[in-house]
Amino acid sequence: MATEKLNVAGVVPVFNPEPGLAALVDGLLQDYAVVVVVDDGSVESAEKFDELPREVVLLRHKANAGKGRAIKTAFEWLIANRPDVRGAVFVDGDGQHRRDDVRAVVEKMLETDDATFGVRDFFSPSIPFRSRFGNVFSAGVVRLLLGLRLGDTQTGLRAIPARLFGAMAQVPGERYEYEIGMICEIAKSRETLRQVPISTIYIESNASSHFRPVADSIKINCALFKAAFTRRRRK
Repeated sequence: MATEKLNVAGVVPVFNPEPGLAALVDGLLQDYAVVVVVDDGSVESAEKFDELPREVVLLRHKANAGKGRAIKTAFEWLIANRPDVRGAVFVDGDGQHRRDDVRAVVEKMLETDDATFGVRDFFSPSIPFRSRFGNVFSAGVVRLLLGLRLGDTQTGLRAIPARLFGAMAQVPGERYEYEIGMICEIAKSRETLRQVPISTIYIESNASSHFRPVADSIKINCALFKAAFTRRRRK
């Protein structure tokens, strides 16, 4: 049974596309008004972008600039070219997110007009250690410094209403620390952050992830402390 297309942009930031990218994009095209794929300077399997349907908006970085930069590139394009959409949902390109979970997150965002994250259960034994450790630690820091109870600080499934596009495009950070910067901006602006439980899916124990547990965790938590310090100075 076909689902109604929602006036929302489905966005997939990609560095070195995985085999499931085409199927992911096909599902997004069935559900959302526009689909944007950002090629963040891929150096492997770049030919897979040529196999995407013509309806897809493909934005390309000449060199790898980081996931944060790819997300901001999408925000900037949407602001300039699709001011009519009600929001955007960001989905990882590695097949972690089920289509019905994406839809549930989007529908909650449309219902509330608030930023909405899909959150995983990090007490599940199926979670790889590096993902569990990084998320549990940063969730504790977010609660301590920002007063925000967030079950999954590093989820790639995020729906952002159009009214926040401009603010999100200005958040500092170019790589994984940008995603924690989004959370800090939401907290500092006293916006409500909605959370929707989603399935926990890891393919080959998340072996395809480009996340560097030590280096990127340091950047993420430095961004957290910096944001919290700035917030307190402004009070």
